[in-house]
Amino acid sequence: MTMKKFFTYIFLLLLLGCNGDKSDCADTFCTENFVTITVFINDTSDNPVALDRFEVLIIESGIDITRIVNESEFEIMKQYGTYPLFGDEYQQSYVNTEVQVNFKGIINNQVIVNENFTVGADCCHVNLISGNTNIIVD
Repeated sequence: MTMKKFFTYIFLLLLLGCNGDKSDCADTFCTENFVTITVFINDTSDNPVALDRFEVLIIESGIDITRIVNESEFEIMKQYGTYPLFGDEYQQSYVNTEVQVNFKGIINNQVIVNENFTVGADCCHVNLISGNTNIIVD
């Protein structure tokens, strides 16, 4: 086999593997990393905002998909103002679809963040389709 034929063969394999039709994920090779879409909440002075709690709901169904975290994980989130929105734990449930989710951030029983996002998943990982994940609050 000549080098030209070899590279043509490799190119065709790559092209066929990336044809955009992800209806059958059986032949898809994925990375082993775990993807989480996060929101970053800061005040107007660019300081992280420590929420008392947060919730994430699928807008259409009202299903609560808020990630359950332990106290030490939540303390780190509050320290950096970084909270999970949608992660690979939902990849299989939402593969090849888009879904709208609502993120609420709450301090002293008052909603200070109320943002909608469109998220989805391909054969491997979740992804953000629309929405601003850098949120500034007063």
